[in-house]
Amino acid sequence: MTHQPPVDQRIVDEYFQLISHRKTKDVAWLYAMVATYGLKPEELEGFTWEPGFTICIENRKRPVFPLHPQWAFLFELQEKQPRDLRSCWSSLCSSLYRAIAYQDVEMNITDLLLAHGLRKAHYKNFKQQRTFSPAYAVAS
Repeated sequence: MTHQPPVDQRIVDEYFQLISHRKTKDVAWLYAMVATYGLKPEELEGFTWEPGFTICIENRKRPVFPLHPQWAFLFELQEKQPRDLRSCWSSLCSSLYRAIAYQDVEMNITDLLLAHGLRKAHYKNFKQQRTFSPAYAVAS
């Protein structure tokens, strides 16, 4: 039996389930960041917000865009960001991994990253097909 990546609706549902419990509220925020930006928690450390829900990460040349910009808005990522994030980052990452280990979170990081990767590949293929569609070709 093959492991199926989670569909978007399942990710959204799990986020709202996590955010509704006091003990997993901050975990929900980091979970949503991973799902939205397709980066491991450790890779997100030290990010800064840019316009349009884009984030910049120190060791990356380009900004990181959310594949679903509406998720950044829906999950209120900027508004619900934990206070003093830099000082609590390590603890926050540990809490997310602990929640996954104790199954407070159904999907693990690998599931979220796989879903993000598949979504990204799909959108890239879709964009390429639209750009080079025979309908746009000029007859010779």
